[in-house]
Amino acid sequence: MSFGKHNEEREYDELVNWDARLARESPFFRRLFEEHGVRTVADVGAGSARHAILYRSWGLDVWAIDPGKDMLELARENAARLGSDVRIAAGGFGDVARIVRGPMDAVTCTGNALPHVRSLESLRLALADFASALRPGGVLVLHYLNHDRLIAQRIRTMTPVFRETAGGDKFFLRVLDYTPSGDGILFDFVTLVRDAGVREAEHTIESWPKSLDAEPQGGWSLRCRRSLHFAMPVTLITAELERAGFGEVRAYGDHEGRALDPAADESVIVVAERLAG
Repeated sequence: MSFGKHNEEREYDELVNWDARLARESPFFRRLFEEHGVRTVADVGAGSARHAILYRSWGLDVWAIDPGKDMLELARENAARLGSDVRIAAGGFGDVARIVRGPMDAVTCTGNALPHVRSLESLRLALADFASALRPGGVLVLHYLNHDRLIAQRIRTMTPVFRETAGGDKFFLRVLDYTPSGDGILFDFVTLVRDAGVREAEHTIESWPKSLDAEPQGGWSLRCRRSLHFAMPVTLITAELERAGFGEVRAYGDHEGRALDPAADESVIVVAERLAG
């Protein structure tokens, strides 16, 4: 069973524990921005704009850029709910320099967004666009799943996430497959949903059906979608960043700034600086 794009985007905010995530990640970004004198930021593939709203709360001039109509609607709702005047714009990879119309101090692309480029050519176009949008010395931050680990170990599933929501109990599952050439990772995003009325119903031993055949099925339904991500091992992304005019490329394994362990870390954070010329 598939489900509507609108519901899919809204469930992104249910999957992520944003309060915990931003509390964990914000010191990293704040320290990095202060070190590089960042006053302007473009958050690309901004999704529901929670990172962009955080940056704006620090007094920075921020763009939240995303190609998805429904995700942009959710971003605007989040901005209104949180009292943020962050600038929100429709656009994808290749549109950033045109949208911001001026050199930015920082570009961020988090939440596993960049692997949606789908090919090496598209990756190169995206990185060239990031470079065009940045001033010399500006900083680029990429954050996505550690593809070195996934591909080497042929990992098939990510840790399930359970959430109690107004729409019912939900399990979020991710099942992985790999293209034969090794240049792509297929994600099946599966959501198991139990109708909220089932949780709220009052059941007793006396009222429960005596026959197994008559027992209720729990009100569960399944939603799924598939997404293809371009594989970006650290050696590849480092080489492509240097090709696009970036230097001082560093890869971290967490937001504490620990050096990446390609064989063990779940995610990779790549930081690079736009070179002059």
